[in-house]
Amino acid sequence: MAASALSPVSFPADLAQAHQRIQELERALEQAAPDQALLNKRLALLLNQLPEGVALLDAAGTLVLLNDQICHLWDLPLPASQWVGQSWPILVQRFRSLLVRPEAFMRRLPELLRAGQPVYNELIELTDGRLLARDFLPVRETPDAPTTVLICLRDVTEHHRLTRQLQSVASIPAQNPNPIFRLDLAGQAIYRNKAAEVLGQELSPEEAEYLLAAAQGLAAGAIAQNAARQVDLAVARGHFAAYTVPFPQEGFANVYLVNITARVQAEQEMQRAKEEAEAAVKARENFLANMSHEIRTPMNGVLGMTAQLGKTRLDSRQQELLGIIRTSGQHLLSIINDVLDMAKITSGKLELEQTAFNLCDSFAQALQPLVHQATEKGIIVAGTPLRNSCSYPWVLGDPYRLNQILLNLVSNAIKFTEPGGRVIVIAREIASTDDTLTVEVTVEDTGIGIAPEQQARIFEGFTQAYADTTRRFGGTGLGLSISRALVEQLGGTLRLKSEVGKGSTFSFTLPLPRAQGAPQAAETAVVDQGALRGRRVLLFEDNEINREVARLLLEEWGMHVDEAENGPLGLELLHQNSYDIILMDIQMPGMSGLEATAIIRQLPDTTKAQLPILALTANAFRADNDRYLAAGMDACLTKPFEEAKLYHQLEQLISKQRPAAAPAYNLDKLRALAHGRETFVVKIIRSFLTNMPVSLAQLETAATAGDWQQVAALMHHIKPNLEALGVPGIDEAVQQLQQAAADAEPARHAAMARLGTQLRRALQQLPRELPAE
Repeated sequence: MAASALSPVSFPADLAQAHQRIQELERALEQAAPDQALLNKRLALLLNQLPEGVALLDAAGTLVLLNDQICHLWDLPLPASQWVGQSWPILVQRFRSLLVRPEAFMRRLPELLRAGQPVYNELIELTDGRLLARDFLPVRETPDAPTTVLICLRDVTEHHRLTRQLQSVASIPAQNPNPIFRLDLAGQAIYRNKAAEVLGQELSPEEAEYLLAAAQGLAAGAIAQNAARQVDLAVARGHFAAYTVPFPQEGFANVYLVNITARVQAEQEMQRAKEEAEAAVKARENFLANMSHEIRTPMNGVLGMTAQLGKTRLDSRQQELLGIIRTSGQHLLSIINDVLDMAKITSGKLELEQTAFNLCDSFAQALQPLVHQATEKGIIVAGTPLRNSCSYPWVLGDPYRLNQILLNLVSNAIKFTEPGGRVIVIAREIASTDDTLTVEVTVEDTGIGIAPEQQARIFEGFTQAYADTTRRFGGTGLGLSISRALVEQLGGTLRLKSEVGKGSTFSFTLPLPRAQGAPQAAETAVVDQGALRGRRVLLFEDNEINREVARLLLEEWGMHVDEAENGPLGLELLHQNSYDIILMDIQMPGMSGLEATAIIRQLPDTTKAQLPILALTANAFRADNDRYLAAGMDACLTKPFEEAKLYHQLEQLISKQRPAAAPAYNLDKLRALAHGRETFVVKIIRSFLTNMPVSLAQLETAATAGDWQQVAALMHHIKPNLEALGVPGIDEAVQQLQQAAADAEPARHAAMARLGTQLRRALQQLPRELPAE
């Protein structure tokens, strides 16, 4: 037995297993501690991710756990773990100062514990303006176990602010003085505010039914399109702006009505006023255009015949009388130009050219006749020319208008200065950059002068300083008004200094853009080198004297002239003969020059259809010239015209090689849209060839009937097809025909003719793009 006691201990098998289990449990216990720590760490991490503050109290009111968020809400120091094990009353003392009602807060917890019932969303007001919501949840693991309490806190300050706002907004419809309706998907009015009810009571049953039907239509449309809509409604004797907002998911739409009766009435009054003003402006423009035509037409004959008479053998006395006729005619023409310029200024239609010219030479040439005139009157003219101070005088601008300013000022100075007096003109450069030349011009005289109280009035249209000025000195009183408007439009100011009996000084400063490089001066004199000799011209002109003037000039240059006193006769001559150019008068009885041009441009003979047409017009408005060019004319000359301008215009138009007929379509855009699918291109072309003849016939029928609204609607329909096929040369015509207004019918007919010509060319040429069948 002793020997066995010294040997290793051996246990029964079940005891050995128990020992092994004990060792395993010991190892598990050793591992459980770190696992529990990890579990606690994960629990704390999860709690800190919650948006709410969470605290757990045991039955004795001791904190078992809490997260960081509750510390943030109560302004407690972190980490939250330092407060575990503290009693709830001690913790409350730390944030007591934050509570608006701390005593009530302290009493509330025991009350909740006694009740043993959960409480949710209990509000707690804080002194810093925040509002907290508290949930109180008593928890028992078993019926006999002590009660623990879970407290959840969250900041609901912003939520309550928005709630109050929504409550405030919700009360707005009832307080809104404008009617508000809410309609469901079936069109039933499920809400009306007080203003809507009052409106319904004011309307007759028929009017109320109409308003409801209109609101139902607006609501249905807005819900279907899921988009707000706004329209104006005429209800009874009033007008409302109806703004509809859909709420498709909620199944209703709100219709807000705003009474705009006063605004509509004001707009209508402004529109009766606008139309009257436009009518007055139109009447004035028509009067001026007619006056221009009626005066310029005979003036063309007077000055034209004067020029022809001057080419004959005359003695000195006859030459003197002829000079008087010429001067008087040019003076009358200048008055007409002043009146027209004033009309353009008041209507905002005065436009300035932008061309390169030598300012020094332009001023010098403009002043030469006036210097001669002053000398003949016995007035001394002195001054300083611009070239003395300007090293590079080439600028961009309108030389005619700049000279007009200078001429008005100098001619006034000469007019109001007695013999023996003097006029001093000084032009000088006062600033210069690479891009701009700034000049100052001063015109000083020793004339009658202007009283201070009259100095502002002389710049008004048709006004002169004194009642007898026109009788003593002549003139229209427009020169200074025009000069001031021109100076201001060019960016300067016209200044005046004057003293009665001692004279006046006018001055202005203008910045002018520089021209890069010195272009060649345009040739203005007639140098007949035979360029027109043997050419054949067709002249449309109803005035016999003007036909005679034109014929004498044209035959002098070796041209063969056929004359037509009206449009139909001219078209017949064009049908029978071949010509190099057409001179077209605009205003002819029966058929205007625009209508004749439209017919010519759609002739099947392309050679005759493309003849150059030079418009001869007695209208001097640029808008008229633009209209003539848009109607298919190549250039315009205003009557009375200078021989040199007519010659050079004829030479330019005849010698200019007219381009070969341009392609009637361009498929680049269509092929880009097709992305290589030729079948798509062919399909579009076939559709164009099938449908466009019908549309063109409808367009021409509507145009013939003068139904320009129908023309505009049809143009809107076919415009995408014209763009897809790239039909050239019709942009202006399309734009003009898309406007529904019915004014300027000759121009519209011309645009229609141009469109028809281009479309027929396209319809004729497009079949070549189709595959062979």
